[in-house]
Amino acid sequence: MENTFPQFMPPQQSRGAGAAMPVVIDAAPYPEVTGSPDHATVAMLKEDYAGAKGELTAITQYVFQTSRIHDNDSYANAILQIAIVEMTHLDMLGDAIVALGGNPSYDDGKFYWNASNVNYAENFEDMLKANIAAEKAGIASYKSHATATKNPSVKALLERIIKDEQLHLQFFEGLL
Repeated sequence: MENTFPQFMPPQQSRGAGAAMPVVIDAAPYPEVTGSPDHATVAMLKEDYAGAKGELTAITQYVFQTSRIHDNDSYANAILQIAIVEMTHLDMLGDAIVALGGNPSYDDGKFYWNASNVNYAENFEDMLKANIAAEKAGIASYKSHATATKNPSVKALLERIIKDEQLHLQFFEGLL
């Protein structure tokens, strides 16, 4: 029987002392994408993969924040755990792109990803606001793409990723 209840990801202890800030994760598995080549769905997935507001941007933004937060090890540990979940999304989307005949290069089909996509907020409140905006944009994109695709396995994957993004959004909104 599949476990679909959110669980706590144990915080990393590598960044120093401080109270641990657990990150809630969804333990449900990620569906595997199958199907014949589908260039329209690949184009949508590439936006989520390496578009300006895609997973590669989220990962980079969150890792940047772990380097900037010197007085809140608990948050730095938590955001690093969220970045790892985003890396899982990037991996799953890359596999889906390949399964549908695409190339998981770091571009959205028009432009190569670049570091100007990252929000380089320096203070905690601005970081949280940027993360909330990013998670909301990601959720909206995934919902739109899940509705637009004709591939049921892609739809299932995107709906699964949405669950994670909603948990991230709740985390950031709770801290703000």
